[in-house]
Amino acid sequence: MAELLDFTKPHVLRNATEYTAAVVEIDQLLDLDPPPCSEDYERLEFLSVLVHAYEEASFPLGQLTTPQDVVTFMLEQKGFSQADLRQWLGGENPLRTFLQGTGSLSLPQIAQLREH
Repeated sequence: MAELLDFTKPHVLRNATEYTAAVVEIDQLLDLDPPPCSEDYERLEFLSVLVHAYEEASFPLGQLTTPQDVVTFMLEQKGFSQADLRQWLGGENPLRTFLQGTGSLSLPQIAQLREH
């Protein structure tokens, strides 16, 4: 098991290093499948609350992800450009209406995106 976080003086997770350590420990505890009311089970619950609080504070969901956000992220991750997207969506007008949020994707366009 990884080095445990020291909570002799309880505190919230203060940084990404503590957050990562807590997530690793949660994964290890989940693998153990501790019985309810055991020390490991209580630690699992405690760490889960801390991780949830850290995520809420550090990664707020302020707004929902849009289809445009998802497609833009996919382009960046795969090294594609808007020229590629224009080709898959069928031209400049469908690209513009999609990116501006004034038009939605058709099933064939979605199939093209999934293919790439």
